[in-house]
Amino acid sequence: MVSEQDIRQLVVVGSSAGGIDALSTLVGTLPADFPAPILVAQHLDPQRVSHLPEILSPRSTLPVRVVTDQVPLEPGVVFIVPADRHVEINDHSISLLEEAGRPKPSIDLLLTTAASIFGEGLFAVILTGLGSDGTAGARDVKAAGGTVIIQNPDTAQYDSMPRSLAPTTVDIVANLENIAAILHDLLTGAQVVAPETWDQQLRAFLKQVQDSSGIDFSNYKASTIRRRLQHRMVAVGVNNLDAYLRYMRRHPGEYQKLVATFLIKVTEFFRDTELFDELRDRVLPALIEVGRGRRELRLWSAGCATGEEAYSLAILVSELLADDLDQMTVRIFATDLDADAVAFARRGIYPAAALANLPPELVDRHFTKTDGAYEVSKRTRGLVVFGQHDLAQRAPFPRIDLTLCRNVLIYFTPELQRRALHLFAFALRDRGLLVLGKAETTGSFSDSFALTNPALKIYERIGNRVLIPPTRSPSSPLAVSRREHAVPINLDVAQRTQQEALTRTRAGGDAPEGLLARFPVGVVVVDRRYDIQFINSAARRLFGIHTTAIGQDFIHLVQNASLLPLRTAIDLAFRGESPSGIYPVAITETVMGDVRHLEVTCYPERLEGFDGHPDAVIILVQDASERVNDRTALEHSLRQAEAQTSELQSRVERLSATNAQLLTANEQLAEANAELLSGNEELLVANEEVQAATEEVETLNEELQATNEELETLNEELQATVEELNTTNEDLQARSVEMQELAVTLEAQREASETERVRLNAVLSSINDGVLVVDLLGQTVLANEAYGRVFGGAERDPTLEREPGRPLPLEAAPRWRATRGETFNEELTFLLPNGTRCWIEANGTPIRSEGAMSGAWW
Repeated sequence: MVSEQDIRQLVVVGSSAGGIDALSTLVGTLPADFPAPILVAQHLDPQRVSHLPEILSPRSTLPVRVVTDQVPLEPGVVFIVPADRHVEINDHSISLLEEAGRPKPSIDLLLTTAASIFGEGLFAVILTGLGSDGTAGARDVKAAGGTVIIQNPDTAQYDSMPRSLAPTTVDIVANLENIAAILHDLLTGAQVVAPETWDQQLRAFLKQVQDSSGIDFSNYKASTIRRRLQHRMVAVGVNNLDAYLRYMRRHPGEYQKLVATFLIKVTEFFRDTELFDELRDRVLPALIEVGRGRRELRLWSAGCATGEEAYSLAILVSELLADDLDQMTVRIFATDLDADAVAFARRGIYPAAALANLPPELVDRHFTKTDGAYEVSKRTRGLVVFGQHDLAQRAPFPRIDLTLCRNVLIYFTPELQRRALHLFAFALRDRGLLVLGKAETTGSFSDSFALTNPALKIYERIGNRVLIPPTRSPSSPLAVSRREHAVPINLDVAQRTQQEALTRTRAGGDAPEGLLARFPVGVVVVDRRYDIQFINSAARRLFGIHTTAIGQDFIHLVQNASLLPLRTAIDLAFRGESPSGIYPVAITETVMGDVRHLEVTCYPERLEGFDGHPDAVIILVQDASERVNDRTALEHSLRQAEAQTSELQSRVERLSATNAQLLTANEQLAEANAELLSGNEELLVANEEVQAATEEVETLNEELQATNEELETLNEELQATVEELNTTNEDLQARSVEMQELAVTLEAQREASETERVRLNAVLSSINDGVLVVDLLGQTVLANEAYGRVFGGAERDPTLEREPGRPLPLEAAPRWRATRGETFNEELTFLLPNGTRCWIEANGTPIRSEGAMSGAWW
């Protein structure tokens, strides 16, 4: 027997419909040296004898055993849970429990029990199946630090079980034939970072992730980081950090998946009861009362994960407004960086376990039961707008009354924390509220927020209005990965520029934090579509770009510029020509109308490992207005000097002629001197008038500057409104796709129903006895030809008698007894129109569907 100390890892596999084929494939691919016990639980009819052990044994290189009473755990053994019993597990054995309610065995119970014992050593595998058993258990596995793997829903025979798990719960999605190899690699640590290389290699890797995402993971538990990094390395099929770094450079979307794996996203409906009680009793009623005047209420759930928090807000608002809900425009913006989590939240379908702590009356009013799960009602769903949103890159939503951003800032670097708080300060209305996590504060942004509830970390927006902060630089691969056609760029030139800036910093320049954003040299990276892949703040300022710009056409963004030299320079670089000089570009200021001159140099760049034409161009830009203006002024002065020289030569010729006149003029000077004294007094008066005019011009300039600031403010609000419209449009497109899929499903169901009806008519027609099917109101649903021949039509009932001369009362007629759901057998008689008496045997049986009577026949 294996000792308790030897069992540190366990694999639990759950499935239902279609599970026999899936389990056969999984067990058949397990290697003979598999290092952990495997416990298999499948939903089967407990009344039927299970042949699962006999099916799996010939396909497995490992022993297959059925759990009986209490058996010890052994590595490399496949244990089958009986179909008619629940099981419980401890650190060394498996025990059968007393019979309980169905379904049996409970995958949720098994996973929850195992998670409390094995923690990080538990590996949960969810295969094909109907329903959502395993969803709650998988959440417990994730919370305990275990690993959750699901069969790819797109390839599963029945996708309900694997698809019911939220993306934030799942570590790896894999095709069935690859799961055994993935489990073996995870259990044996084939691709884990060795502890001895942690300081030298892994910390450098985490620093690159921090530079790219703005999130600092250096303080995370080392074993947790290694394990979760291993998940991603196994999932993409690489076996060392260098290979994984190369993979991320080729696939920028992997940054987002890695960060989502590192972050712990535990969420549920009305999580933190004390906070939601405060929102329900005080915060939201006050905001609603203020919002009634403008007939609008706008909330923002930033970092909404799989949507439970956003829907909780929607439920509270619906309950508080009740019948007045249609009288106000309510918008709840729910955003998250994880696109998969947002897609899950947008569906609005949750397993029963997710609603276990909600009062039944709330579930009845705001959810609809469907296929063993619960779907958010259309009225509640319509209040929420979901969208993918990067706090490091995207503009905020304007005019927000309440923002919830709980347990998000604790993962950010100080720079990204300040930017996020800056966004919230812009987004919130004056006196609007911000709710943070228990371990989070507004820090250095306290001038814009006042703490109103220290226990629940509720802040009130105060102070002067702020503008939208500039986009964090360098551009995050998390933002680039949102675009499907984004091209990974080699930023060697930009990195060299940044290194030069850092060298200046060490010599006494600025602090490294935010240096690239303040560096005077503009850097822009565009792909072959002229789409911007990278842009720093200096380039935004020089080119007059005030939007996020990432993924947009660079040529069209640069307004009021001489585009021909700019496009020519880029095209020459794409043809592979090295920069031989500086291309001049002139840009006209939109407010003052002044012309600014730029010097632009383009560098062709190729991706690592690829030959041929460049895939991107790096554009370096500097402001050359001062040099151009100086050169223009010098040319003007030179032309003036040449004109003056010509004039002097003419004057020399006239000098001799006028010399004689000087004596005469000298005499006139005395007279003119007196006039000059008078003119000097007039000049002093004119000088005072000029000074007054100068002061007036300065006043007008100040007013113009104020107008310019107002225009900038309006532009910021316009950007925020555009962001809101884009997010709303994304949500509407997703809903349109759902409606189209629903229409296809309904049409298929209608065609199937019609087919069944045709088949039923054919069956009825082939029966010689008369058959009549009625609904619960006694209306005829179906009648065969034999019935029509006997009684003269489907709607006709003759006057039936139990004996000649004793007519049946109406309520005792077969048609009406059938509508009441009675089962009967009775001999009856009636007279035909020709006077002939007929005897019939009337049999009635109710038709039941899904446990309820939907009709009857006789």
